[in-house]
Amino acid sequence: MYADYDYYVVQYRLNSPTALTEDVFWYWEKQACWEIDKRTYGRLCNNLELVTDNVKDCVCELAELLYRTDKVAQQTLQQGGAGPLVSYSNDGQSGTFDLSRSVYTEEGKARKVKDIVYKYLTDTGLLYAGVKH
Repeated sequence: MYADYDYYVVQYRLNSPTALTEDVFWYWEKQACWEIDKRTYGRLCNNLELVTDNVKDCVCELAELLYRTDKVAQQTLQQGGAGPLVSYSNDGQSGTFDLSRSVYTEEGKARKVKDIVYKYLTDTGLLYAGVKH
């Protein structure tokens, strides 16, 4: 656990309405930590002293992203749709879905996860793949 719910509400969301309730936060926080651990080569789980506010903010933003993308995926499956509707024609019964820039595809979600991790952790040394002397 790199960020707790109190940090999420008070520090990250600044007491504004939260996207995640406490009962779902813990699951998505764990998923976010897993995404970070993959990209930081497990450095954080081996040394919790490296967990800074940047890491905690990264966890919070990732948790919200992962929650949103999962929620949309579940809704899309329930409704039998393909994704965000771009256009629709009534007479010819046609519709157009554009997923090319959507974070609601696996590719789009992976790209956004990477963007978020790099946004917060680029200058921390945590993403360095080599050996430090």
